Amino acid sequence: MKKVTAIEKIKENSTGMTALMAVLGLLCLAGTALGLGDAVYHSSFSEKKEEMAQLLSTGPVFAACAFIAAFVFSRISRTGVPFTDTAVKGLKSIAYLFFAGSFLPNVLLSVFCGKYDTVNGSFIEVAMLVPSILIFCIAEFFNYGVMLQKESDETL
Repeated sequence: MKKVTAIEKIKENSTGMTALMAVLGLLCLAGTALGLGDAVYHSSFSEKKEEMAQLLSTGPVFAACAFIAAFVFSRISRTGVPFTDTAVKGLKSIAYLFFAGSFLPNVLLSVFCGKYDTVNGSFIEVAMLVPSILIFCIAEFFNYGVMLQKESDETL
């Protein structure tokens, strides 16, 4: 495959991913708003503290991650180069958000209750901790790709 063809495919696919990530972010925000409205309308706050803490932490975290990914993909769709410092910073930001999201539900629940309490009996949500570690590793791979990209550009 020629370099020009590969860059065009990257641009085309990145444009689609930009739209998909933006829609996903909006859906996460809408789901959070609808969930909060439903919880407030159908029950008292004291009955749904765990659900509210989970909803207020994971929904905005996922939305922020989707919007960051949309920004990264939009940059890639304009330049055709995935290995940039912007992509590395975006991936690291997503990893940090997932890491914060791994303990945020318990922090919010403790604030709501006025005492230390945990969701599902665990302080850290492993389901968000593991992806944060994996995404951070991918960011480091991209960092190496940035270095190789700069070296290649300087050679040409």
